[in-house]
Amino acid sequence: MKRAMMFIDGANVFHGCKNFEQGYKIDYVKLRDELTKDYDLIRAYFYEGVIPDDDSKRSFHNALKAQGFHVETRPLVVRDGSFAEKGIDVMITTELLTHAFKDNFDIAVIVGGDQDYIVALKEVKREGKRIVLACFENSFSNEIQDIADESIFIDTIASKVER
Repeated sequence: MKRAMMFIDGANVFHGCKNFEQGYKIDYVKLRDELTKDYDLIRAYFYEGVIPDDDSKRSFHNALKAQGFHVETRPLVVRDGSFAEKGIDVMITTELLTHAFKDNFDIAVIVGGDQDYIVALKEVKREGKRIVLACFENSFSNEIQDIADESIFIDTIASKVER
């Protein structure tokens, strides 16, 4: 069975849910299990920016950790009077490339359609790894979809992975 690692961009999924359907929420355990059911899952990562000194996400992150997720966070920064993510895409691409170069997986399951991943995904493919991209259709760029060996629109599995 092929070894897989999963990399979830929490903000990308959050915004995808908001644009998909009013009140729609993902069950990340169901999402992980659905997207990796055909693989030997080595590790699932969840990445998210958090407001400094705000513990409101702590119980959510602890629940993910209890389900076997490796949760990675970075503090949000203030930009033009509102909070913005800084460093999450770099963290995801760094870990993705590191694990690919160390041959820790055969298949990278990426949840998020951010174009910032394009160069890293091309490099992972050059290492002989397969790329499975999962994202809501409304947040999938054509360019990143072309890189993927397999693309999954979360819209098509929404009922299976809803919380």
